[in-house]
Amino acid sequence: MKRGKKLAVWMAGAVLAAGLLSGCQKQQEPKTDEAQGQVQEGAQQAAGEDSKEQVTLRFSWWGGDSRHEATLACIEAFEKENPNIKIEAEYGGFDGYQDKMSASLSGQTEADIMQMDQPWMATFMAQNPDFFVNIRDYEDCISLDGFSEDFLEDFCVYSDKLVSLPTGTNALNLLANKAVMDKAGITFSDVITWDDFYEQGKKVNETDPESYFINMDNGIAFYATRIYLMQMTSRQLINEDYTLGVTVDELEEAFAYTKKLYDDKVIIPYEESMIFKGAPQDNPKWNNDQLGCWLNWSSTADQQQWEDNAVSLPYPRIEGAENSGVLIRPAQVLVVSSNCEHPREAMKFLDFMFNQEAGILALKDCRSIPPTEKGRQILEENGLISSQASQAVALAVEDPGMPELVVPNTTEVTDTFDAVIEKMIYGQYESPRAAAEEAHKLMSDMLATVKADME
Repeated sequence: MKRGKKLAVWMAGAVLAAGLLSGCQKQQEPKTDEAQGQVQEGAQQAAGEDSKEQVTLRFSWWGGDSRHEATLACIEAFEKENPNIKIEAEYGGFDGYQDKMSASLSGQTEADIMQMDQPWMATFMAQNPDFFVNIRDYEDCISLDGFSEDFLEDFCVYSDKLVSLPTGTNALNLLANKAVMDKAGITFSDVITWDDFYEQGKKVNETDPESYFINMDNGIAFYATRIYLMQMTSRQLINEDYTLGVTVDELEEAFAYTKKLYDDKVIIPYEESMIFKGAPQDNPKWNNDQLGCWLNWSSTADQQQWEDNAVSLPYPRIEGAENSGVLIRPAQVLVVSSNCEHPREAMKFLDFMFNQEAGILALKDCRSIPPTEKGRQILEENGLISSQASQAVALAVEDPGMPELVVPNTTEVTDTFDAVIEKMIYGQYESPRAAAEEAHKLMSDMLATVKADME
């Protein structure tokens, strides 16, 4: 809850920060020959605007077409202003991206600048605390004035090092298509319970057997099952001491609800959704008014073509739950590899993305609500912030859930949890109880192994 309250205060009181730098500040001329020599040596390593050295940087990210197009436009604008710096774009979909990053970091073949999902950072930093540079070492090249210090401290600092910057403010979002809901006669109150979400959602497939209320791939394990558990228990799935935070009985109840969504065709069949794993918006039904909503992050709100029919709704919750379960965190984070040969130029590019008007206007809100005061103000003045993303963040800030702990986001935990739910959906357990018992055992065993490895 602490992070959510901090973020609410930060967003409500955001004002334009002064003194944003347009690039790397140049050293003042020293008075001694020794100092002059030191500055000349440092200048040879400084940003391209000083030496005019031709520099090439690789930038890796994932996303949909709208993010790719906006990021490429930002790169083009930056290269126009900095002709001695070339940014090589490496981009694709989300599926397999984490494995690709892990392999490249291990083999030291990673890009200079990388987009990461914030929950991955704990795993990468545990593997090697020196994978990424400390951004505070380059504050003469990038201004951090417009960022919330609390947000940076909560999500981007490890071992007192600022190793990443948030690309945007992200919140859990129920994005819905009013055309689909109206056709099925779905209406929701100001508070949407999971029971009502299920009962109303059944109407879509009952109205049209080729249509479904929820569009989701294996992400349902996180967006429904884990959030349901968090609301039910007001506890984390995994505690920081590497113990399970839920019981078999609690797992059974959450699993039973998830299975019910599939059994009664509230959610698109698993075998169909997995064709579009990592990019459910690519399903032709998505933009053909045959899928009514998805549970996802606000940063994905632009990945639909519903125009006036798109609306962000309050996230479903268990009636009477003390914890909303609605998470707020960075949309993604950007890091610079410690193997980058030109970190100052890399920081100059990040400064262009976050602080320079040309970069801000090029990127728009392709990574959700901008993380800086200046970025938000410029997009608001130009009408370039997605109303759906803005509404989702506003709803989340009103009633944020407890922040995620580090442990539940390790790959070992999520893979184990997801695998059990997938088997349950495919009918490989006699009951949700059997699935819950196996999940409890597998995760307990896995956590014991992970904890032993950490000691």
